Amino acid sequence: MSEVIAPVENTNNIRYADFVKVTSPSGTYRFSTAASSITVSAVDAQPFNALGQLVRVGDVQRDIKSTANETTFTLVGIDTAMLGFVLGQQIKGSQIEAWKGFFDTNGALITTGGQGGLYQYFNGYINSFSISEQWMEEIRLFVGVITVSASSIQLILKNRIAGRYTNDNSWQFFAPGDTSMNRVAFVTNINYYFGKGASPNS
Repeated sequence: MSEVIAPVENTNNIRYADFVKVTSPSGTYRFSTAASSITVSAVDAQPFNALGQLVRVGDVQRDIKSTANETTFTLVGIDTAMLGFVLGQQIKGSQIEAWKGFFDTNGALITTGGQGGLYQYFNGYINSFSISEQWMEEIRLFVGVITVSASSIQLILKNRIAGRYTNDNSWQFFAPGDTSMNRVAFVTNINYYFGKGASPNS
């Protein structure tokens, strides 16, 4: 079921920001592309740090129904001394969620609709990340760039089902007590004479 997003109706002037939350074993990290820190209590009691244009979110496939997809999140402008800290945060495998938030003409977050005004468009897990450096002419320094690739939960579930084997052990792992495959081992050792009649003389 799709939800009507009032801030984007009957207008061609849309102001929005991406809100991202990463939940890892070592802690929870919140950041957004907004210009100032914003707390949305319906989503999280802690504020989303304002990183503005230092955050880039890749394209996310959006369909009427829930769709398996992947996207990337890029953080630019990180102090190179912090890159070692990022490597130690067990970021791979962490849950990542992303929302869109819309703003009125005064720059205030519109809190009606969605979850306190935020509309979730991605929920998945980080499957890989890369770290690099780039030169920023504005500050005349090298800065760190972190890019993470994330798969939506639908894609992970689809791959999990696709990786099943047609044997009893695999079947019992996913559905304990299911007897659908308990004769597979027996059938694999039988030679069927296809096309041959039942009579010995046929």
